[in-house]
Amino acid sequence: MLNFLKKLVNRFFFNEETIYFSIFLFTCFCLLFFFGGILLPILLSLVIAFLLNGLVRTLENYRFPRWLSLSLTLLIFFGIYLSFFITLPSIGSEINSFIQTLPNIVGSLQLALHNFSTSYPEIFSQDEINSIFVNLSSQVNSLLSQALSQIAGTVTFAFNALLYAILIPLMVFFFVKDKETLLPLISFLTPKEEGLMDSIFNEMNEQLYNYVTGKLIEISIVTCVTYIIFSWLTLPYTFLLAILVGLSVIIPFFGAILVTIPVLLVGLYEWGISSDFYWLLGLYLIIQGLDGYLLVPLLFSARNNLHPVVIVISVLFFGGIWGFWGLFFAIPLATFVKAIVTSWPENPTDKSNF
Repeated sequence: MLNFLKKLVNRFFFNEETIYFSIFLFTCFCLLFFFGGILLPILLSLVIAFLLNGLVRTLENYRFPRWLSLSLTLLIFFGIYLSFFITLPSIGSEINSFIQTLPNIVGSLQLALHNFSTSYPEIFSQDEINSIFVNLSSQVNSLLSQALSQIAGTVTFAFNALLYAILIPLMVFFFVKDKETLLPLISFLTPKEEGLMDSIFNEMNEQLYNYVTGKLIEISIVTCVTYIIFSWLTLPYTFLLAILVGLSVIIPFFGAILVTIPVLLVGLYEWGISSDFYWLLGLYLIIQGLDGYLLVPLLFSARNNLHPVVIVISVLFFGGIWGFWGLFFAIPLATFVKAIVTSWPENPTDKSNF
């Protein structure tokens, strides 16, 4: 075992830069693990600034002056940011209405299963269904309503929301505007030889920027198409469900499974087992199919694709560590790890085999 570790160190940690960067990564992981909640606004601001900086570079490539590129980029960002707050009351209203209707939705599901058990008693019995729904109808609404009302009603939540709403755009503004000034301030943290860090940054910059911009386009398309179809079907809570379906693409596999439940429950509550419900089911499956088999191959090259096993492990690992935000950042973090693995050098003088 000791001999194996010696070979490992000699092969992958053979100079000052690789050792330094390993310590740097371990320190960053510890900071995120123990202080992730505190550092969350900074992390979100850095991600947004990273994306906006890519837009600045794109505009500069089209021979726009830097001041004009910065102005247009920040104008687009603040326009999107303000539009989010404009739509927030509508989203909140639909969420509140959905929570109030949830017991009725659960009741309609119970009735549908009762009818199903009457037709096929060998699959589901009435007693089994009653045991499932005996407390579900009363508890679901009370638990969700209490949790959301307590969270939304606390002074801490309101303070944090206000703080984030002010801090994030402010930090994004300075990260983008003063990038050339801020980067030299942290240069003392980096080693004199930066070949490894440059290689990893270039690899990460290409993969991560392509991935995140592709995801934003995918979310926009899926949300708009879903909203149009759900509106045509006159499905209740169209705006809320369309946003959920769009955001579900952030979490591969798990997101689509989770968001399918409220979509079908609302459809079942509104129409029951009818032709309208089958239209909803068919069109929803078409949306998911077109997303998986058309949009994803078009937006993401093979260079950005991660193996499904890696995706599942990343979602479980980062979600287990950081909860919702771990799920949110699981794939970008996995892409970052892939960039490190791809760019990490090996000792050219080491000929040993493991």
